[in-house]
Amino acid sequence: MKKALIFPGAFQYVKNYGGYDGLDIWLKSFPDELPVADYYIGHSGGVNFILSHYNSIKNGKFILVNPLIKKENFLFVLIRWFKFFFTEGISWRKVTPIRSWLFGIKRVLEILNIDVLDTIIKIPKENITIIRGKNDNYFCDKKSVEILKNKGFKVLEVDAGHDWNENIAKVVKSCII
Repeated sequence: MKKALIFPGAFQYVKNYGGYDGLDIWLKSFPDELPVADYYIGHSGGVNFILSHYNSIKNGKFILVNPLIKKENFLFVLIRWFKFFFTEGISWRKVTPIRSWLFGIKRVLEILNIDVLDTIIKIPKENITIIRGKNDNYFCDKKSVEILKNKGFKVLEVDAGHDWNENIAKVVKSCII
């Protein structure tokens, strides 16, 4: 069985992702080197977190779900996160406690410095799978897909919005071979 680690989207728990091991990156700090895995699965801001540690990952494949392709400032991302949160209807039980949000905001500020596109261009394309919810109008939107395709990346589009759902989970599972 291949070892897969998941890195959740902003302010979410690993437990929201259906049985994968991973790191609750929105609750505490971690060492500079990530645990060794066959697959590194990142969702949204979790993609940025993985890529911020890319130099310490010697092997492994990357499954990037709704990555933040366009590099933007914190205020713009925060406004879009609240729009996503209230319009897509994410449950409060999926979100980390408010007492941890100060740490989470600090983490967001750190990872927004990562240029996702610049970093994934350095990774062999056969080691990357990009999955997008075709109704993601917040972070991995149609413009992001256009940018990715212009750089030669294949994007798997599934019936989903920005948040992780059973359709994304099925495609991720099928990618772990």
